[in-house]
Amino acid sequence: MRFLLPQGIGDSVWALHKIQSVAQKLGNGKIEVFLNCYNADPNGVESRALDFVRRFKFVDRAQMLPGIDIHPQASIRVSKEGHYIYIPDGPMKFNGDEYYALMPNGPLERGIRLEDWLPEFETNWGIMKEFHISDQEKEVAAALRLQFGEYAVFYLGPLAGNLQEGHNRGMLWKPEDWVALGKRIHSELGLSIVVVGAGYDEPYSQLLVYPLLGNDNEFWADLVGKTNVGELYGITTNSRFVISYQSGVGIVSNYLGVPTGIFWRPKGDSINPNIYLSFEEAMASAWANPEMIRTEKHMPLIYGRHDPDYILTEIKRRNW
Repeated sequence: MRFLLPQGIGDSVWALHKIQSVAQKLGNGKIEVFLNCYNADPNGVESRALDFVRRFKFVDRAQMLPGIDIHPQASIRVSKEGHYIYIPDGPMKFNGDEYYALMPNGPLERGIRLEDWLPEFETNWGIMKEFHISDQEKEVAAALRLQFGEYAVFYLGPLAGNLQEGHNRGMLWKPEDWVALGKRIHSELGLSIVVVGAGYDEPYSQLLVYPLLGNDNEFWADLVGKTNVGELYGITTNSRFVISYQSGVGIVSNYLGVPTGIFWRPKGDSINPNIYLSFEEAMASAWANPEMIRTEKHMPLIYGRHDPDYILTEIKRRNW
């Protein structure tokens, strides 16, 4: 059965929580995943989730599907309420081939919980048990522990997402906040800071964050652009906790059972400077594993509302 999924790691993993149930009820159980894109460059930003999806044992094949738009009209991508408009879930055709579209983003961005999206299909909260990380990839985290001791993981996000558009547009959370939070985590909890991300995240960390560290750079480990996806999640799995810009780094870490604080933009403050685009704040937890919420290992954060002091206080209260 062919499935069309959104291209991001966080976006695709949401859909993967129900894909097995759909394949069993409507198909023969075989799962072929196609990720939407404009350009199928294997080294491009749009292909960032391909290796991630291929690592799930229940996925028989995964590839990019260039030329398809997951929004029904390229000229009208946002509703009057400020939400993205997506193609509907269900059967569809593209270039003569049949696919089953799974678009969880639409309901989630409106604050609808993941299990309430397509409720006729079971939500498998245990899919990360079927995610493959090699022993060699796990050794990267072991080497980090030997060099830096116990550590927390930071994902700072891309330059554009912190400046021009995205959840931290206009730097509601500033580079100084990352530095201040890292210093307090080190001094009060005794942890080192490991910074992760893809190559396209380097400009933000290199230009705006690291120059502020001074002598504190001794307990900061820079792994931005230096790991593959297996190594990345091996590193987060072995951390005490993760603090993350809204992305697949924090979302998947939550599903791996790692205590995670993840940022979102306040409702009413557009993530785009040119059009009104704003998600419901309930989205900050609508996708999270219920057990992580119950045990307080999921910490939803709102830019401009939660500062380093709040985060550290919560980390201590939750015994992370």
